[in-house]
Amino acid sequence: MDAVIYLDLAHIHPVVGRIWHRTDVAAVPEPGQSVTMLCGLIAFAAFERYDQRSANGPLRQCPYCDLIYRQSLGWVVPPGNSAPRRR
Repeated sequence: MDAVIYLDLAHIHPVVGRIWHRTDVAAVPEPGQSVTMLCGLIAFAAFERYDQRSANGPLRQCPYCDLIYRQSLGWVVPPGNSAPRRR
């Protein structure tokens, strides 16, 4: 019998250099597979246990990924977002 572990693709937040990003993937990436973030950054997938997430200090959110994500949903972008607005 298998132990099925469900992952929500909408909540995959790749971390690159202590900055977490958003991505739009059709499936869970395989280790070593390239992943493109909403901001355009490309990195290779690697996996660690969740309790290792903050081992090197707190993470920050990518302001560009946040801006693109909020705009795609028609949400208000908070005034503190440092990403330049597209006109």
